Amino acid sequence: MADLRTEPSRIDVSASDAWIDKLAADIREKNREAAQAYGRNQHFAEVVARLGKEFFVRLITQLEQDVDVLRRKLQGDATSAETTAKSIRAGELRITRERFPWVDATVTHRDDTILVDYAKGAGLAGDPMLDRKSRAFTIHAGGDDRLYAEDAFADSPERFDTPEDLARCIVQFLFEA
Repeated sequence: MADLRTEPSRIDVSASDAWIDKLAADIREKNREAAQAYGRNQHFAEVVARLGKEFFVRLITQLEQDVDVLRRKLQGDATSAETTAKSIRAGELRITRERFPWVDATVTHRDDTILVDYAKGAGLAGDPMLDRKSRAFTIHAGGDDRLYAEDAFADSPERFDTPEDLARCIVQFLFEA
């Protein structure tokens, strides 16, 4: 009887690996699309992480400009009121208007999300803690690595190809009657 501890194994390695080769081929075939999609998603997530702050800075700059233009256009009118857009800290902007309509909003950026938390009313300033609403937008990267934003929870999300487009949307829903 052979001593298994000292005699080299005489098993045919190529025959024993045949089932592994078949399994590997099956994995490659059935999971290629998922692996490629995962790779694309990882790439797009990296692009959003790298360029998302710049997108938000451009959004904030445009919001400040739009609010300033709106304030100037209403100056001297009976509906004129103190209207401000002010950076609170990195990644956060506060937009307020005293009356006609009154608005209290905070726009924040975290990771791939832009959140607008707001309260507004038709007349004089109300309680900004009551009846607050939120609207979320997610930042995505397209095939050309350009960023765009979409309504986060809409059935058919509206797409905003530039920060300026998103700023226009935000100003409209905050200040429209």
